[in-house]
Amino acid sequence: MSEKEGIIMICRKCGCMLESGTRICPFCGEPATLAASPVVEGLPELVLLNELAPVPATREETLAELRRLESYFGELDTKYATLADLWLKSACWQPPSRVRWAVGGFLLALLLYLLVGIHLPAMAVWIFVVLWGVIAYFGYSRSCAHYASGLSANERAIREIENTIRRHYNEAKDCFLPLDYTAPSVLSELIAGLDSGMIASFEDYRINN
Repeated sequence: MSEKEGIIMICRKCGCMLESGTRICPFCGEPATLAASPVVEGLPELVLLNELAPVPATREETLAELRRLESYFGELDTKYATLADLWLKSACWQPPSRVRWAVGGFLLALLLYLLVGIHLPAMAVWIFVVLWGVIAYFGYSRSCAHYASGLSANERAIREIENTIRRHYNEAKDCFLPLDYTAPSVLSELIAGLDSGMIASFEDYRINN
């Protein structure tokens, strides 16, 4: 991307307009230069995207190119669907709750105490307290470890699929679409809109979305 004074840059991932000299897109975090992307928390390096090709000059040429790209990116239809599922899973993943483990540990310790400890001398009430603490502490610690491991595995799976899609994107000939516009569902919507006249041009669609 050129960084000359007064030149407007377009993010290769989300299609947002960037000011001249911008290095990181403020909307999606995509590097706007060809500098190596950082490795985040041990994840594989994110594959950088190629420059965008010019948008076709006419509506007919745009439709022809979009149909060609729809066929090309349709080869990864399952990858896009899997990536969306992983993003949703990551967004819904909640860390363990200390309160829930405290309450759950209390109830389990109480049940065990009623079954066994109640028949012991009065001082055995300390067994209940210790048991409660052990269950709550180790249960919560193990849940945290499981959460961190699962989240890490999910993020790695996301990165691997993202890189597969990005490599495929970089091999596309004369691609004028930002990466976020290459999902089959988006391409189908764009083609249908241009074909019906509901969308005047790709630029109008990009600005309004």
